Amino acid sequence: MSGYQRPFIRNYASDVEDLKKEADRLETDKSASTTGVLDYEKQSEVVLYFDHIYPMPISGLSLKRKFLSPIQNRVTTDDLKQKVLDLSSTDSNPLPENTKISEFVPLKRDAGAFVKFEVPPETTCKELINQIVSNLEENEVQHNKNIFNYVKNLFWNKFPKCYQVKGTPWIEDLRRYPSPKLKVIFEGDPLTEEELYLLFRRYGLIVDIIPVSSSNPTATIIFKYLRSAVCAKNCITGISLNSSMTTLHLQYIPIERVNYLMDFIVNHQKITIPAIVALLATLAVLIFDPIRQLFIEQHITHKYSLETYKDNRYVKVVYYPYRSLVQWLNNSYDYIDEKLNQVYEGKGDLEVTSEDSENINILWNERFEKIKQLKLWIYENINTFIVVKGPKGSGKEEFVLDHTLNNDEKLKRKVLYIDCDALVKARSDNGLIKTTARQLGYFPVFTWTNSISQFVDLGVQGLTGQKSGLSESKETQLKNMFSLTTQALRNIALSDYEDYRNDTIKQQKRRTRKTENNTDEKPSISVEEEIIKEEDYLQQHPEAKPIIVVNNFQRKSDGNNDMIYKLIAEWTSSLVQSNMSHVIFITHDVGSVQHLTDSLPNQVFKTISLSDASQRSAKQYVWNQLNDPSLMNPDSLDKYIEPLGGRMLDLQAFIRRIKSGESANDALSEMVNQASEQITTFFLNNTVANESDSNWNTAQVWAIMKFLSENDSFEYNELSKISLFKSSNETLATLAALEKHDLISFTREKGVLSRISTGRPLYKAAFKELINDRKVYKLYETDYYNNLITIESTKIFKLEDEINKISRLSDIKYLKNRLEYVSSKINTATETIMKYEEKIKEIGKLNEKSSSSFLGIKFN
Repeated sequence: MSGYQRPFIRNYASDVEDLKKEADRLETDKSASTTGVLDYEKQSEVVLYFDHIYPMPISGLSLKRKFLSPIQNRVTTDDLKQKVLDLSSTDSNPLPENTKISEFVPLKRDAGAFVKFEVPPETTCKELINQIVSNLEENEVQHNKNIFNYVKNLFWNKFPKCYQVKGTPWIEDLRRYPSPKLKVIFEGDPLTEEELYLLFRRYGLIVDIIPVSSSNPTATIIFKYLRSAVCAKNCITGISLNSSMTTLHLQYIPIERVNYLMDFIVNHQKITIPAIVALLATLAVLIFDPIRQLFIEQHITHKYSLETYKDNRYVKVVYYPYRSLVQWLNNSYDYIDEKLNQVYEGKGDLEVTSEDSENINILWNERFEKIKQLKLWIYENINTFIVVKGPKGSGKEEFVLDHTLNNDEKLKRKVLYIDCDALVKARSDNGLIKTTARQLGYFPVFTWTNSISQFVDLGVQGLTGQKSGLSESKETQLKNMFSLTTQALRNIALSDYEDYRNDTIKQQKRRTRKTENNTDEKPSISVEEEIIKEEDYLQQHPEAKPIIVVNNFQRKSDGNNDMIYKLIAEWTSSLVQSNMSHVIFITHDVGSVQHLTDSLPNQVFKTISLSDASQRSAKQYVWNQLNDPSLMNPDSLDKYIEPLGGRMLDLQAFIRRIKSGESANDALSEMVNQASEQITTFFLNNTVANESDSNWNTAQVWAIMKFLSENDSFEYNELSKISLFKSSNETLATLAALEKHDLISFTREKGVLSRISTGRPLYKAAFKELINDRKVYKLYETDYYNNLITIESTKIFKLEDEINKISRLSDIKYLKNRLEYVSSKINTATETIMKYEEKIKEIGKLNEKSSSSFLGIKFN
């Protein structure tokens, strides 16, 4: 049997040296920074490790290294060598004369360096190391004598220290960043816990040592400070112990940081998710709401616009060249467009322009008194909830904005314009939010958060069966936007209140000084008592309050955003009740007042009704636009203007037709035919009349048409004589529906319905055309009498039912008079039906080609 053989143990230091010599035979660069190994003769050279010779360590995140690298790069190697020599020597104990640094290897990552000293012949390695260490300690003592350095070192001791390198230095630049934990890999027999402590304790306090076990062949050293671990790793790695039986290899153990906050969030989602949502909402309110409020105020007041400061002499230098350039570009575009129209169409501009100020004056001189009345109501400051009504094309928006508000220097500075039509026509919820924000000046707005919150809410509902509550409805978001706008409006209204307060205080102090100088008595009224409150200030200064103009306000619409009308009505009513702003509603829908009545049930609204232009103004307007006898004879202009009335849209359509080459007769005839078709398609259509939104039937419309075809207007009481309009409540609902659709219009006296006239002037000519058309007349006149017969037949049926009930009684002698009355009513109704049937027969006998007259209607 062979004898015991000791296991082969590789000598780490000699093996690395041999490998380096073998690999570097033909290499020219054999420095430690290239090879990672520092060669030295152990008899004549010593290697020491100096830590913290750089200003700061770079041993953490890449971002930290990125910012700190320029600081380290400013320190050159020569500066560091000199710093090491200064630290290693003192005046009382200088280094030997022949001592010099033969090699200097910086470690920027560890903020230290390996320094190789040549040992003088008269000195041993041990003596030189002890001298350098003792000198470094003495320099530290001298450094700490400064009170500031001493206090700084108590909290952040970065004075360099020196240790002998006992192993084989491995200079690597791997992405292994320092940590307080070191992993000790043993090549050979492992060391015990006591041996490890003895070996590593000199570098700093050790928190714990985890020795080798059966399951883990490596040991772990945990230092209290990172500095100690860095020094130990650089000085001990590669050391051979136990007669080269054991070699130690050291590596940093990455720090596994535990994020307790993230751990709590992940493990307690029912608590953290609502808390995070509440925190984000709070941050959004604190950060974005003041910004949005500022943008709303800027949108209303144009405080930071060049237009506001155009009269300033410094702004003029920039503003007037800018405006001149913009006008020049606009005029160029208009000129090119006009020339293109002339080339391709052979005509000039067919659109009606507003360049002629005389035309505008003709139309608006008639409304001068109403403009004065609207301004007076605003300055009266008594419940300024104003409704401007009028048919489409009557110039309501121009009346309010251009001729009332923009003509007043005080009123035009604080106007908020809201177009309900643009809000209602938004195709999606996000589109509605964006459009509302644009009109209010609400910025920034994040519509994408709605999609994310809805997606999260849907996912939570699918998992838990309950909604998370993250998503908000569009109504809630709009209310929040209007609420913030309310705050902005209040700030605008009270923007001058602080100046008023300061002026009042100054005046009161001035009067107080005069009073004290003249008499010894003190004033009985204090300064604070003389200053009025904010509410009273707004009551006395109506021009300070902003004006909200709501255009295209209606009762309902065909879109999905019908709730916007009620929402705006409630918001504006709260503003009026708090005396914070003036509100003007512009509408052509008489039913829209219902929303306002629901919001302010005890409020009497101030109403201005705009009618069409007068015959004289309409005639002058058309002639000024045409101004060409070849297009139309001015003497025959009255014949064509009379059917059109003063409706601006119809006048403009007539002018466009004349300019496009049609004759006046053809243009008017075509417009009347279009109006007639609109009446038969919509008002005289049983399908439309039977819809839920329509409160009329074709017979009622036909009866009204016959009244208005011969008269400009008629008394409301005339309708009560017709059986179709017996019920007053139903009649009012029917007339209101027809007024909403512009078929008729009302004239009220002291708030009571008085007369009924044609809503659109062109409809009167259309009424005459339809009634004079025998086919149409026979159709709807027959239907009219059939409806009357139905009413009389229903009446007879009820009377007969009453007779049947009376006949079942045992004694009817006391009801004899009632029976006679009911019988007479039945006879009268029967005779009426017979008359109606005779008229139907006569209508059926009308020859469509012959000329005749029937019931006052002439057929040619």
